[in-house]
Amino acid sequence: MPTLKSASRLELPVLTVESLVDRATGAAAAPAPQADPGALAEIVFTSGSTGEPKGVMLSHRNIVSNSTSLQRVVPLGTETRILSILPLSHMYGMNPGFLAPLLAGAMIVYPTSLQPSVLAKTFRDQRVTMLLAVPQVLKLLDNAIQRRVDASGRHEAFERLHSIARHLPVPLRRLLFWPVLNQIGGLRYVALGGAPLSPVLAQRWEEIGVIALQGYGATETSPVISMTRLEANKLGTVGQPIPGVEVRIAADGEVVVSGANVFQGYFDKPEATEQVLRDGWYHTGDLGTLDADRFLTLHGRKKDMLALADGTKVYPEDVENTLARDARVHDSAVVGTENAAGETQVHAVLLLRDADDAADVVRTANTQLAPNQQIRGFSVWPEEDLPRTSTLKVKKATILEWLRGQEDAGTRPGADQSSEAAAARSPIEHLVARMEGIDAGAVRPEARIASDLGLDSLGKVELLSLIEEELGAYIDDAELDPDATLAELQSMVDAAAGAKREEGIFGWPLNPVVRAIGIGLQQTVGQLLLTIFYRRRTVGLENLRGLKGPVLFTPNHHMHNDNAPIICAIPVGWRWKMAVAAAQDSIFDTWWHGFLAGLLGNAFPVNREGAARRSLELLGARLDRGFSILIYPEGKMTVDGPLQPFKSGTGLVAILGAVPVVPMRLKVLQHSRVDMDAPGMPWRGDLEIVFGKPLRFGPDADPTEATEQVRAAVEAL
Repeated sequence: MPTLKSASRLELPVLTVESLVDRATGAAAAPAPQADPGALAEIVFTSGSTGEPKGVMLSHRNIVSNSTSLQRVVPLGTETRILSILPLSHMYGMNPGFLAPLLAGAMIVYPTSLQPSVLAKTFRDQRVTMLLAVPQVLKLLDNAIQRRVDASGRHEAFERLHSIARHLPVPLRRLLFWPVLNQIGGLRYVALGGAPLSPVLAQRWEEIGVIALQGYGATETSPVISMTRLEANKLGTVGQPIPGVEVRIAADGEVVVSGANVFQGYFDKPEATEQVLRDGWYHTGDLGTLDADRFLTLHGRKKDMLALADGTKVYPEDVENTLARDARVHDSAVVGTENAAGETQVHAVLLLRDADDAADVVRTANTQLAPNQQIRGFSVWPEEDLPRTSTLKVKKATILEWLRGQEDAGTRPGADQSSEAAAARSPIEHLVARMEGIDAGAVRPEARIASDLGLDSLGKVELLSLIEEELGAYIDDAELDPDATLAELQSMVDAAAGAKREEGIFGWPLNPVVRAIGIGLQQTVGQLLLTIFYRRRTVGLENLRGLKGPVLFTPNHHMHNDNAPIICAIPVGWRWKMAVAAAQDSIFDTWWHGFLAGLLGNAFPVNREGAARRSLELLGARLDRGFSILIYPEGKMTVDGPLQPFKSGTGLVAILGAVPVVPMRLKVLQHSRVDMDAPGMPWRGDLEIVFGKPLRFGPDADPTEATEQVRAAVEAL
């Protein structure tokens, strides 16, 4: 994935999503684009069967025609909240997952992780109504639900509910499965593509009241060709052609497509273009049939390309070419077989000079292959040569027939099958063995997650989800290197064991009723007490004019009871959507302290030291909902100063949140007896609260420098 630094090397303008709102604020409306609809809009590179990338040339007409057609068949609207886990570099993520929803006024959510627990939290927090994903993600979520049901001892009852639900309308299904649906927010639809969707899996989700829609397409078709609809959702098919797209079945059974969405050709590859684009028809390479109602059913790839469960594609020739570089390999044939979960995996049939080299040959090849290409199973061909046609092409159909009657020669490279070894395995090794449906003795501590175990990105996510659920250790998938060994993973689990991950956004203070009560108390009791004990002057409120929230208010922290005068100095209109970051170890040290802070100040807990992830989650959830944040950057109080160094997280939040910073300074001209109980101290103090001019930071700003600028602005007031 490109970083800001690497993208900048291209010497092209770089924009971040977070900065777009600020860049658009106050800017004049851009003129309508004058581009020719038939002009080239983008070139999307996709791997070819030889491993050489091919640039798919898409015009403005190609992309827009597909976006507008999708709006007519997918339930999109201003109330739709889509959770998309697909990369924007993929046309499925770009058009169905981004452009079409934007045209419909829908909201798009991108998760921070694919772990089921994180996805479930995102569903709840963002009130997601539609999931856009590959079928394997739906399977991951289903597995997570099944594990929780099994752990509760209610498997039979759960299955009975499924049986009953088949005969009920969707609203009653959702009511019946409310405990499950409550964990995934308001999810109503899943739109799937990139790999085949199991009808059994789709039926199970429909039984709990979530409709599974299956799409089919290719980068060359911008990308959607056909899709099932709410009113025509025939399981086992990929639906009917979307409006503006025509589908035919050629004499050899190949699916061919015509329409405004069909690409212009491959960049600088006229011969490759001629092979697939003839007379305006794109030859997909897929085999399929159309029924009387024009529902399309697919029957595999014409050229044996493997479509894996996570949506990635593997060309057998690429894997065979890698194996051919090993001198110990006389020949090979790579085919797709099903694992214990019924998902397609890469399987190599090897013709070797020495059959004992098989495991090491596969291990060596996997170090040279991409994670999705890696060999998950292998067999050694028992004869002198592979079965071939008269033109010496390998008969893969014959090989597949042979495999159906054989057991894999090795479940994992270098596997130790002894029962004694299995008994001594670590909890992680036993968990991996159960997840993969193999004997624990076949898993070794030095096995690497990607190259040896064959776990792709989604497999890694499922493993981490199992670890959290069964071993009680939460590990962020971003922290786990694909090249890590199981022994290293076990060490991470041991370190994280017992650490409970808090969920939710501490949202009760955000409720409008709670906020109304809190501000009512501030304006009555609070203002009265402040007037009794302090003379107050507020300076610089004009700096808030024309400013739109959310913003960060960053005051100094120079007296015990400064929170009340600082909050009440901020205009009510700002306070209505403002939350206060309060110290976990002091303000939230007891439940009733936390309750009063939440009620009176819409406060939420933050850690002043140590782990910041939870604090940033809570802070980000409020910024996402349009709430300004009052935060004390010093992190601690120093009566009468001097101003302490600011926590570097201040600048980081301002940059990542793309929010202006309003520096504030509380000047204690005279302490009050209620604030400092000392002989001769007057009962009434004297305070001045100053608002500075807003500071703004670009997406490429340095967090440390930004923090120093905020501190300097506060000190200068």
